[in-house]
Amino acid sequence: MSSISKNTRETRPRHSKDLAPRVWLATLAAVFIFALYEIVKTLVRPDISIATSHIITVITVGVLTFFVSRYALSRYQIALAEIARQSKITEESNRLLSGVLTGMREGVLIVDSNLDIILYNDACSRIVKTPLRDGSSQDGRVAPLHLTNATRDPDVNNAFRKSLDERTTVDTRFEMIGNGGHVYLVNVAPLGDAYAVGVFFEITELERLEKVRREFFANLSHELRTPLTAIIASAETLLDGAINDEENRARFVERLHRQALRMSELVSDISDLSAIESGEISLSIEPVPLAKVIGDVASLLEPRAAEKGISIRHDTPAALFANADRTRLEQILFNLIDNALKFNRDSGSITITASAINGHAQIEIKDTGIGISGNDLPRIFERLYRVDKSRSRKPEGTGLGLAIVKHLVHAHGGEITVTSEIGVGTRFVMTLPIASQS
Repeated sequence: MSSISKNTRETRPRHSKDLAPRVWLATLAAVFIFALYEIVKTLVRPDISIATSHIITVITVGVLTFFVSRYALSRYQIALAEIARQSKITEESNRLLSGVLTGMREGVLIVDSNLDIILYNDACSRIVKTPLRDGSSQDGRVAPLHLTNATRDPDVNNAFRKSLDERTTVDTRFEMIGNGGHVYLVNVAPLGDAYAVGVFFEITELERLEKVRREFFANLSHELRTPLTAIIASAETLLDGAINDEENRARFVERLHRQALRMSELVSDISDLSAIESGEISLSIEPVPLAKVIGDVASLLEPRAAEKGISIRHDTPAALFANADRTRLEQILFNLIDNALKFNRDSGSITITASAINGHAQIEIKDTGIGISGNDLPRIFERLYRVDKSRSRKPEGTGLGLAIVKHLVHAHGGEITVTSEIGVGTRFVMTLPIASQS
């Protein structure tokens, strides 16, 4: 605004300060001539005719009138210039205000003491899904429309009323029914003596993240409680005398060891995921032969697969290389194949293929499990998220494997997607930057 004021001040007429002294000097000169004439007429030429006296009087008055009129006209011109300057400033201010309101993602709504809407922006109109404009105006100012008809939410109306009555700032939550479940925080503050302004901040994503946070800690508590319960129970049994029972002692100690390893794995995965999400891991990128890495990881899991009668088949061209951190790529593949084992049916199969597609190395892991529902698919990569517990006979793993996979794939500059069909199976497709063997 300061630059606008500076520019507009330069439009003020420059002759206004110079003209006023000239007018006053001319007026004084005319008065002096008239006074001199009266002196001459009285002392020197008393015989001057009345007609001559009238002529001189008319001339003097004319001169006075001319210069006084010039001065009045100059003042009028100055006043017009000032009005034009102020009008230009007002127009520029309104233009800037309109631009700011239009560019805001937040909705802005101003009401008077009767809760009639007097000003709003386009974002607000989209939020409330109500045509706030009456059709006769194009600048955002509308014929009175009551706030109740716009929001249809008593909490929002009460917030505006409280702000107007108590001259205080009020916050309230606003969920627009039928607007895709969007949720807003409405901050209402008094404006002047008889108005209130409300700003609608969308908090849909914040509430979703808060829900995810609550679920994460609830699931984490469950994941920690399960092995702890088993450890405590086994320890108490040993303390109650089973430690002297040679037949059962080894079984309880083995259970203690297994559950302790599970807790260790969970803590390790949490630490790993935290480091990945915060960008604290470093990747040693090099050309990695995919056929070799896939074969090594599949061999590690084949004994477990054999226990359930699940076959692991893989087919990868020997010349296909990806730019990746070998250790992290092994971790990605291990988690994906391990996941396919957990949720596969007995005597099922896991098929792993890799190929070069559109300048990327694409790896596909397909199982013959019971599949994932459409409701669960969007959340499958969330931390500790578990789908229907009936998908497996018992909880296995930490629930962080797929979250780690997603972040590691993205850290490599790749992408991962999942598709599934209930009763048929699940298919993960991962792409990584391709590399030549050299």
